[in-house]
Amino acid sequence: MEKIADSYRIPEVSNRDQAIFETGIKLAAIFHQFSGTPICCDETIQTKIAEGIIASIKCQPFVKEVRIAFKALDDFEEEKFSKSHEYDYTVISGRNLIAEVELSYKEWSIVGHLEWIEQLNYPLMYMKSIKKISD
Repeated sequence: MEKIADSYRIPEVSNRDQAIFETGIKLAAIFHQFSGTPICCDETIQTKIAEGIIASIKCQPFVKEVRIAFKALDDFEEEKFSKSHEYDYTVISGRNLIAEVELSYKEWSIVGHLEWIEQLNYPLMYMKSIKKISD
């Protein structure tokens, strides 16, 4: 299978480049697939939602570990959760989602991170570490 996939890669893309690309794909999948998912302050519900996200992303190629956390939903005035009536809930968004993906691709191990950066007013995806694990 890897040989088939590699046949579509242009020669200018190294194994390191591909590992970084794969990490970005996983982070983007977490952000774009799960933004808008209903959530509340109940820790049991948050744990179940996080477990579902983790299981989904771990199905993808090369993924070794996935960590999901939610910032306290009341950290953001516009996203306070009070459940003052039946229709009152909030959703997963770039402001309250923290994700980390660890993957191995050939000789490279990568950790990518997604978190809201207040100074940027943006949910930034970035590489936390890149290690060569073998030759």
